[in-house]
Amino acid sequence: MSDPRKEVWHKRKQLGRSRYLILFGLLPWGIGLTLLFSVIEFLSFQQLNWVWVPIRLLVFVFIGFFVANARWHAMESRYEPYSRRP
Repeated sequence: MSDPRKEVWHKRKQLGRSRYLILFGLLPWGIGLTLLFSVIEFLSFQQLNWVWVPIRLLVFVFIGFFVANARWHAMESRYEPYSRRP
């Protein structure tokens, strides 16, 4: 019986590592968390400090890169046979 998670991984791996990092790290973490924290700030203080928006975006994109990169390596080691990498 085949593992559906392995099939999903192989589809995502076909995107390539760079595209995977953008689609599953930079965009959802960077834009999503920037929007979430901006909405929380607006609801808490009834105003939005626009200076923090680009700072949040940079920080969350940075975090998203590392999260997606770690997930890429975890899935690669889980579902790909061991190969010696240079």
